[in-house]
Amino acid sequence: MKILITSIVDLQSSQHNRPHQLVKYLSKKHDVTFLSINDWWKAGQGDLKSYSSDFEEIFKKVNILHLTEEKVSPIIQELLSSKRVKDIAKEGFDVHLNYNTLISGYAAARGINTVYDIADDLGAMIRSSPQIPRLLRPFGGALGDYLINRNINISKKVTVTTDTLIDSYNIPMNKSKVIPNGVDTELFRNCGNVKREELDPDCFIIGYVGVLREWVDLEPVMSALKGLDASVKLIIIGKEGKFNENKALVKKYGVADRVQFVGMIPYSQVPQYISSMDVCIIPFKRNAISNNALPLKLFEYMACEKPVISTEIRGVKKIARDRVLYANSSKDYISQIRNLLDNRELRLKLGKNGRKFVQENYDWSAICMKMEKILYEAGRINNE
Repeated sequence: MKILITSIVDLQSSQHNRPHQLVKYLSKKHDVTFLSINDWWKAGQGDLKSYSSDFEEIFKKVNILHLTEEKVSPIIQELLSSKRVKDIAKEGFDVHLNYNTLISGYAAARGINTVYDIADDLGAMIRSSPQIPRLLRPFGGALGDYLINRNINISKKVTVTTDTLIDSYNIPMNKSKVIPNGVDTELFRNCGNVKREELDPDCFIIGYVGVLREWVDLEPVMSALKGLDASVKLIIIGKEGKFNENKALVKKYGVADRVQFVGMIPYSQVPQYISSMDVCIIPFKRNAISNNALPLKLFEYMACEKPVISTEIRGVKKIARDRVLYANSSKDYISQIRNLLDNRELRLKLGKNGRKFVQENYDWSAICMKMEKILYEAGRINNE
């Protein structure tokens, strides 16, 4: 198949996410053109070339294009995208996969049969986006909801990461399909304590890996550190988003000597760092964004056989149930971390069970195969 993917995520300038795995799988057998917003501003947040070095060969197989090469706002890029999309669509595609876009994907869907892939509550993300002036966010969120519904209506199929998104957007059941996030279980596995010496061989390590965007809330964890044994240390890997704000929080709570900011690391090394942690956390704010989310890090932590403490959000709780522990406050974090600190057997049990669970249910190769089948079906409709 000749596949056009429009995306809100810039493949080469973002931390690895759902579209990276879809492209990795689809580009093995299909001709893939990837058109996205140009995330030029992320270049100053970390060494993205080093981070994505292991994906360079995959990138070479894909025709990667941007809406513009100009350094302008992503909102402006989307608003002015129609002509660019229409010109590219003239090349002739069998099917179109729209990943989380509002305007550029809709423009493509007007000429190509489309599968609309919704991975987040986009309206809620707009309402809290720091890139939009606060007074305009409610209007932006309402406009976002309107555009999402237009994309749903024009698409042949709508795939979502969680069934909560089906409810949130009232997507017809005969049009929707849950295609969850997953993990590469060959890459993400227990690598032993290869990075332990670098982190701290003598401490009990709580670890967070990922972006530091507006839905991430590490403050309760930093507050909890003060109530925990001095041997407990927090490691934060990632830089995109509120990096400086989180550094300020460390000083506010007086735990600078117990928090280490590693920053951005090559994606291929992420499993090694996760494997060298004792407990991994998903500290999200409880809001519409997080409640409709299914974080990749959940599966990556579990694949590396690590026990997980997560904010009690719908997506995680419905999938993981009692395979992870939950914490909604600093008091909860203190209790759950102490529980794991004192119980090595429980840590091992949660880790082993988590690995088995994701291997059987959430391996990316099986998930991408399901997406490929949906694209084939949409492509056949296009050729009838």
